[in-house]
Amino acid sequence: MITEDYVSFETAKLLKDKGFKEWCFKCYGVAILHNGADISFDEECELRDYGRENEIEYIEGGRLYGYGCNNHDKDAKVWAAPTLWVAMKWLRETHSIDISVVPHSHKEGKTFDYEFVYWNGEEYHIPYSEKYPTYHELFGKTWKKYEEACEAAIKYCLENLIYL
Repeated sequence: MITEDYVSFETAKLLKDKGFKEWCFKCYGVAILHNGADISFDEECELRDYGRENEIEYIEGGRLYGYGCNNHDKDAKVWAAPTLWVAMKWLRETHSIDISVVPHSHKEGKTFDYEFVYWNGEEYHIPYSEKYPTYHELFGKTWKKYEEACEAAIKYCLENLIYL
């Protein structure tokens, strides 16, 4: 079965910090735990009613919820969780950075790397690797899954290429 791949919580936080305010079907929120296991809001209330609130643990961004949200409330403890494709499209349309994931074949199998393509308003420009090396050329790392390379590229863009 094919499923959607969502950005990680860490990347969702970076997206919110960089101005991502698109509505998403999923979001990261606070996970409520008791003895290391997820509990419902009703179970949390029951523990509080019995004076056992010290047994409740809250993990920021610890749960991916299936209800929609956006990042319009900057102080809210909720972070929109776009799919990898939506995050890459936002980078392309908002910041003119297009991510290209590149497969490599080896004796050991296939791995993936990424590079960036910049939009100048009229055409896409693929930078020469001497000026803009791929991640593999910079850090010697590749990923075994296409989606892992996408996530890493999105995170790299947010941390190193977008300044607000």
